Amino acid sequence: MPILDYGMLLGPGALYRAQLMVRTVMAWPADEARRRQYMATVMSMHLAELEEAGANLPDPASGESWEDTIEAIEHAEDWHASVEQLGGWFAEAGGYRTVAAAPGFEAFTADMGSRLGDWFAAGLILALVRRMATHHRDLPGGASINKAVFILERVHLPMVPRNSHDLRRAWKTYKPVAHFCAALFDLFLEAMMMGKSPEESAVLIEEELNEEFLLFLSEAEAYLEFGLRYQPPRTKGQPLLPHDETWTFPEYRPWPNSPRKAAPLDGVLLRAAMEYRAPVPSA
Repeated sequence: MPILDYGMLLGPGALYRAQLMVRTVMAWPADEARRRQYMATVMSMHLAELEEAGANLPDPASGESWEDTIEAIEHAEDWHASVEQLGGWFAEAGGYRTVAAAPGFEAFTADMGSRLGDWFAAGLILALVRRMATHHRDLPGGASINKAVFILERVHLPMVPRNSHDLRRAWKTYKPVAHFCAALFDLFLEAMMMGKSPEESAVLIEEELNEEFLLFLSEAEAYLEFGLRYQPPRTKGQPLLPHDETWTFPEYRPWPNSPRKAAPLDGVLLRAAMEYRAPVPSA
């Protein structure tokens, strides 16, 4: 079982680093080299910004008062602490050698953006199975991946693939990180329900992740625990999320339980679920 080793989350800059780590495992759940390249690239950019800022630090000896001198010293101390911290994370990701092998930040950004629809598809499959297992066990066929795919084929949701092949491919690829995908789609849906465009929604999601990242991790954990525990029908006791493949958290989890609860299906989602008929096993 791969573990998201984010370290001490409550230290300076630690939540930002953890957010980057979540993005890397979502984009490349099975590609450690790519994850290290992304982290090293981002840290190198921050170090370059700090290098430029360092040239403009105030000189403590030039202060007109003791207050100016103290302020300049504090600025210098903060700058050195940031350089040391980011430099450590840069080295941890592989340093210059790793950056040299990376495709560049713009290529990484485009790559991540191209995965968004598949992230949403994988997250929605997990979320729909959870909602059905929690509230609709009486529906024909139980709460299954097949039924979730059937629903998504018939319900138009923004940025989500609609044919069975693409939905199943997304699930197969991103199943190890589907709990993060589900929590991300929840944020996207909240923004869309406020009447925001996809572009405006992206801005709101960034703000929410920056301000309430522990809440995001709490929500992802709730999806994770369900997926590791729930055994869909006709799977011979296998959990929805395989223990040996799914990205999970270390024991240190400094967040409260998620306040969000799985809601019952309603409207078109419920109608599609009621139309589903499980495939008949061949003799």
